[in-house]
Amino acid sequence: MKKLVLGLVALVVVAVGGWLVYDNVFASDAADEFTLEDEAAPGPGAGAGADREGTDLSGTWQAVAPSEAGYRIVEDGVLGEKVVTGRTTSVTGTVVLSASSLESTEITVDMASVSSDEPLRDTAFRETLLDTAQHPSAEFVQDEPVELELPEAGATLAVDVPGTLLLKGVEQPVTASIEGIETDGTITIVGTIEVQLADFGIEPPSIPNVLTARDTGLVEFKLILDRG
Repeated sequence: MKKLVLGLVALVVVAVGGWLVYDNVFASDAADEFTLEDEAAPGPGAGAGADREGTDLSGTWQAVAPSEAGYRIVEDGVLGEKVVTGRTTSVTGTVVLSASSLESTEITVDMASVSSDEPLRDTAFRETLLDTAQHPSAEFVQDEPVELELPEAGATLAVDVPGTLLLKGVEQPVTASIEGIETDGTITIVGTIEVQLADFGIEPPSIPNVLTARDTGLVEFKLILDRG
């Protein structure tokens, strides 16, 4: 009887302890998804019925501040699912446009600088999951030109861009889903890349009886582009 009581007490301690770890250490407020909603609205004469006569977007465009990138992943825990995000402004990017196509895209993110709202999670992210000491950067490179149909002035353009993602020293084919808009001589793009963690040798983090991360996540980015 005494052993049974002790066993029940141990189970309660583990359960309560796991809940406390989850609630006080790993609970998180996710960052908002990157969108184009805050970009400047088109001025008078732009929008419906407007065209791009006299506007040439051809050339090389470079990412400038406040460009940002990071990750988004869902954890299933004792209190239900939780969306977890990390962000960094240490991102560079180059986009080359012609009159009718997206010629090339290169985006590099300093993964060692990505941070969430929980330092313990960030330590595990850098040291265990991605080994950023050995693989500090992630890089997306567009594979081939993509034909574009430029929208009316002030309207957004959506395009899927096939490319190669380098993450944790592993290269895999991926597709970046990108939206962009040009306002006042600046192009803003937002995008996501779905990542199967196992494809990059990443084991989803987990704490037994507390939480398990899903095996699919997103790389997210928002680039502010000025003509180079």
